[in-house]
Amino acid sequence: MSQKDLILLLHNGALKFLGQAKEELAKENTEVFADRIERTHRIVQHLYTTLDFEAGGDIAEKLGSLYSFIISQLYIVNSTRSVDIIDDLTEVISNLKEGWQYLGSEIPADIGTAAARKNDITMEKALSVQV
Repeated sequence: MSQKDLILLLHNGALKFLGQAKEELAKENTEVFADRIERTHRIVQHLYTTLDFEAGGDIAEKLGSLYSFIISQLYIVNSTRSVDIIDDLTEVISNLKEGWQYLGSEIPADIGTAAARKNDITMEKALSVQV
């Protein structure tokens, strides 16, 4: 499995758990809701902690800002139970995932993160998300 595939798997997992959290919230199952938000948090935290800010430059900084934003919003969601925030986070993560899908199978070694390498042009769409 390539580094890109692992990153896509993590984004898919975050989207899956956010979707499940929203479903559990509708059922008023707060215990499972909180668990799914926590799982999403762990995935995004992992994505953040594996960024290589030295090698990744501006792209890693932008991704770091997005991941930090997502993490802070997950804390808010856990306390406010806001479906609107869940929907917003789903859109942000979906856009990031789409950016990764544009990459070829080989990720340039001179740009990246500890988990994967990013390409300035193909990640531009994901990084231009308004938050």
